[in-house]
Amino acid sequence: MNISSARPALARRTLLRPLKVSIALATIGLMISLAFLAFTAWRSANRLDPLESHIHHIQGLGQVDINIGKLLVRHLGSQIPPTNAELADIRTDIEQLIGAGGALSPQTPEKLRAAADYLTPPIDNPRTNLIGALSIIREVSAAESSLQQKAVKKARHSANQELSVALVALATIPVLSIILIIWMQRRSFRAVNRLSELLDNVGNLRFANIAPLSDDDPLTPIYAHYNDMTARLRDAAQQQRNHTSQLQAQVRAAAETLLRQQDELENGARLAAIGEFSARLAHELRNPISGISMALHNLEIEIDDADHKERLNLIAEEMDRVTRLLNSLLQSRPFLQEEVVRIAADQLIGDVIKLFGYRLPAHITLTSDIADADICLPRDTMRQILLNLLKNACEAIGNDAGKISVHFAIEGTNAVLTLADSGPGYPPALLGKGARPLQSAKPNGAGLGLSITDHLVRSHGGEMHLGQSEFGGAKTTIILPCEGE
Repeated sequence: MNISSARPALARRTLLRPLKVSIALATIGLMISLAFLAFTAWRSANRLDPLESHIHHIQGLGQVDINIGKLLVRHLGSQIPPTNAELADIRTDIEQLIGAGGALSPQTPEKLRAAADYLTPPIDNPRTNLIGALSIIREVSAAESSLQQKAVKKARHSANQELSVALVALATIPVLSIILIIWMQRRSFRAVNRLSELLDNVGNLRFANIAPLSDDDPLTPIYAHYNDMTARLRDAAQQQRNHTSQLQAQVRAAAETLLRQQDELENGARLAAIGEFSARLAHELRNPISGISMALHNLEIEIDDADHKERLNLIAEEMDRVTRLLNSLLQSRPFLQEEVVRIAADQLIGDVIKLFGYRLPAHITLTSDIADADICLPRDTMRQILLNLLKNACEAIGNDAGKISVHFAIEGTNAVLTLADSGPGYPPALLGKGARPLQSAKPNGAGLGLSITDHLVRSHGGEMHLGQSEFGGAKTTIILPCEGE
């Protein structure tokens, strides 16, 4: 038999077993109740048969009593003796009573024979014989009537007892049946209810093995199949975790490489600002970037995880920006003004923040408040400005716990980007004179980061303002003209 076809049949038998057991128990309880009722009815019928025969016997005695009484009254009144035929009829009635066997007293047949002897010819004294026979008949009638009353009383008592037993049985048997059914259902459905637990375990990615509740658990085969399935799922989940870890490591390495390339590009911009830019260096930078782009392309093909695809997409966009900047530098146009394009501000800034978050130390908290706006801005310039400001804020905070906040809003026809941190803040000289090339407050700084940012902002008709943040650190505000929706 095919195992795949046998499993549904086994599941059906397992699920229908409690229903079949409940129906069987209910049927057995009903049959027992009906059988008991039939038994009590049969007992009652058996008690009524002797009473019915005895009633006919009493009626026969009464008729014999009447017939003898008539003959005695006639004889006493007119001295006419009973004829042999009349006596024979009465004897026949007495013999029929004896033969019917309806008497309750064992002495009744002998007494009836004695009464018949009084009526057997020849009769010398009809009066004495009739009175003797009548006395015996009445004595027998009185005795039989007394016994009949006792029999009726006994039958009534037995009937009452049977009625009580029947009522108790009718009340007890259904209750016991219900209790037994409930017990069987709980016992049977206890295993069935575990199916819900198994489904919950799979839904919650808990792939633990499960054991039967008892040796006769009807779901034991299902548990075996479930344990086999969970073992395969555990292996698949472990492989997925390993694959995810590898992908994360590759993405992290690519992000670190990209950020290192970003640093190299900034160094190239510094060299260009002081006239020492080398075209050969820019040409050499294009080779690893091409390799990274190819690696990113391969990763996008290999992975299915949406989050990883999003990360790779962010990195790919940065690679495109870096490539465009390199091409501009190789053409001896390092600060060629970029054309404005329509962008979704929240998506662009959010992507840069997410990308920078991969290198953000754990002791620094980065928050953002970005307006949802569809505007026209220089996309790559905006990305480079924000990356420069985030990098400066992170380096200013250093190894201390700190905060960085990014705020973006639309004010009239301008886009306003504000970045604040909890570092030491700008020195007074920088706040008073603004950003200038080769002037830096950092010990190892080249003094070109803010000046390049300021140049990028001014090249697009914008402004950069330096100040103190609410955290006590530096605050940089970038204002760029933009076209709204």
